[in-house]
Amino acid sequence: ALAKRIKATATVGKLTGVMKLVASSKLRAVEEGLKLNRPFGDALMSAVSMPTEDAEKTAEEIGKKKVMAVVVTTDRGLCGSVNSSICRFSRDKFTEVKSRGHELSVFGLGDKARAQLSREYPADFVMCMDQCMDKDPIFPLAAAIAEKIVRQDFDQLLFIYNEFENAVKFNTVIKYVPTMAGFDVGVLPPKLDGYEIEPENNEEALSNMMEYSVAGIVYAVMLESQACEVSQRIIAMDNASTNANDMVDRFTLQYNRARQAKITTELTEIIAGSESLVSDEVED
Repeated sequence: ALAKRIKATATVGKLTGVMKLVASSKLRAVEEGLKLNRPFGDALMSAVSMPTEDAEKTAEEIGKKKVMAVVVTTDRGLCGSVNSSICRFSRDKFTEVKSRGHELSVFGLGDKARAQLSREYPADFVMCMDQCMDKDPIFPLAAAIAEKIVRQDFDQLLFIYNEFENAVKFNTVIKYVPTMAGFDVGVLPPKLDGYEIEPENNEEALSNMMEYSVAGIVYAVMLESQACEVSQRIIAMDNASTNANDMVDRFTLQYNRARQAKITTELTEIIAGSESLVSDEVED
């Protein structure tokens, strides 16, 4: 049984080692894509997002708002604390939003959002999209996700996602995005105060602008999430390989001790039998 455990653990160590190599080979390309997109993503985010102190006012101060949290996780596991940190952070934010008197809804991206949050907040979930975070981010995919998001009823979007800092560190952050659609003709949202909208039918123009803005944010967030997932998978698989090798060494030591004890016992029995035969011959 111990020999089988040694063999199985060694196989696991080989698999995690291969997964580490695969993730390492992807990291450089992922970081390069993130680096190229960050100027666009940061500029768009700063243009359409609202300050945290304004977004986190209570219902008594700004009126009751419909806040939709977009929780961005991954579809696959084995990537350290990437998903658990987001879900833990999201639970705290959900409690804060409700305590301020606002109406909360949740839009999940990634299978881990469904697995870890939907059972706790079944009434708040409006949609959860999986099999979209296990692919390389492309803008058409982000646009398709944004189309699903803007169809929901909300006054304010709350993006919760992981932001890549370096190969060993990431930060869980939030961004508030107010709606830019649904205003009367001639009325512009506060973020566009001082601008002119063409065509004059701003209902259609603002709706298109809102969808494009959300698509750009989703694309930037997907790149950040992918970089965090790949980098943390390298660390997780490296730790798993190290632990597997340690277990193999420990099991091998136990196996050798047991084998040596068995051999020693057999030798003791042989010697004892041989000595009894010699003593019998001497007596004869």
